[in-house]
Amino acid sequence: MTEFIVISVKHTKRRHKAITLWRPDDRGYCWTLERAGRYEEQRVLEHLGYYNSGNSDIAVPLALVERLVTRVEYDTKEFGICLPNNAATWSRLTASVIRPAKHQVEPEYRGAPRRKAAA
Repeated sequence: MTEFIVISVKHTKRRHKAITLWRPDDRGYCWTLERAGRYEEQRVLEHLGYYNSGNSDIAVPLALVERLVTRVEYDTKEFGICLPNNAATWSRLTASVIRPAKHQVEPEYRGAPRRKAAA
């Protein structure tokens, strides 16, 4: 069965050098692939609104993430094997979500269009 990594769109900010990933068993967040949780396809499909809402989180195949990771200096000045927070990475991730998300994915990264504040 295919394994997925859950990406936190909501917790990845423009200033971050790495994309935020979910840790195992829905227990927090991390930047490095080695600390990220692996989520079974059936579990994600049974709870799409939770794991793949689009505006908050997306689920993408582990195999894709493994191809995209690189050594990144993340915000704590440490290095790790992470997903770089840039347009090219987000383009590949959003094109490979487990199912189309209910909400539009609007990631933040350096150079991304700024969101308009709610009036």
